Parts: sequence; structure tokens; C-alpha cells
Amino acid sequence: MDIAVQWVRVYWTKASRGGPGAVRRSVLPEAFPLPEAEPPFVHEVRMLERNGFSPSATVTSGHPPKSQVEMTEADSCLRVLPVRDAPEWASNGLDVAWRPAAVTMRPRQTLRWQINHRLTAEGGWYYRLDTLNVSYGNRTTEVFIRPPTHRVDERSLL
Repeated sequence: MDIAVQWVRVYWTKASRGGPGAVRRSVLPEAFPLPEAEPPFVHEVRMLERNGFSPSATVTSGHPPKSQVEMTEADSCLRVLPVRDAPEWASNGLDVAWRPAAVTMRPRQTLRWQINHRLTAEGGWYYRLDTLNVSYGNRTTEVFIRPPTHRVDERSLL
């Protein structure tokens, strides 16, 4: 079955965390048209604060790494669960036990799952919003531009 995965990742620092920065980030796209590629593939779009949130994309053949997304196909259904490490949850003040369950998709369905992160690096705190878009057997270039069949919002107050 055709499986297309799109990660839309937005990175920012405290410089654009509140006020005008938050307004600017709130209008960034959650999805982009898919490139012409043979499934399965992963289309990753990154938007970084330091580049003015200008989109930069890559395409990789195959499924996403199991360290990022658990995907299991059985009985004409696809089960999807993004992997989230416990240390990230602990730094966000969330309990791993409260995670949403995996989503089971049927053919011709789509999923949009959003997760945000607060992470540390040499320069201090930075923030990331991940939007995972998955299409199961419904691959057109515009598939993620339309509202998804399934939506999971796992964003927390950072």
C-alpha cells in the first residue's frame, strides 16, 4: 500500500517565543504539497527561526526510522504512533502515561499528529514543533493540504 510521510518541523528560540514571534509562527503551514516520489518515502520540511522560517525540504526513500515513528501494517490497516523519549516528556512536565493511543488508519485516510518540544543545546533553550502527516493509500500531491481524517494534538504549554 502507498504510504507517504511528511514531517513539518519548526525550530525557534526564546527570541520569537512570545508576542510577534508567536503570531508569525501561528501562520506557518502545517503541511506542504508532496513531491513526485515513489512510495514509501519521507518528505521532511524544516523551518528555522534563523532563516526567517523559510521552508527547506528533503525527500528520503523508505519509511521513517522506528526511533521516530512506529508504523505497523496489518489486515489492510496502518497503526501509527510517533515515538517520544521520556526525557523530553520530563522536561515538558508531562507524564508519559497520558500519551494518546496509536491511531489506526484505513486505506485512503490521512493523519496529522502535532507534538512540541522544549530542548537544550549549547546556546540554551530552543523549541520545536513537529507535525507528522501520514497518508495511507491516498497519495496525491495535495493530500496533506486538505483537512486530515485523523488529528491528534499532543502540544503542551511550553
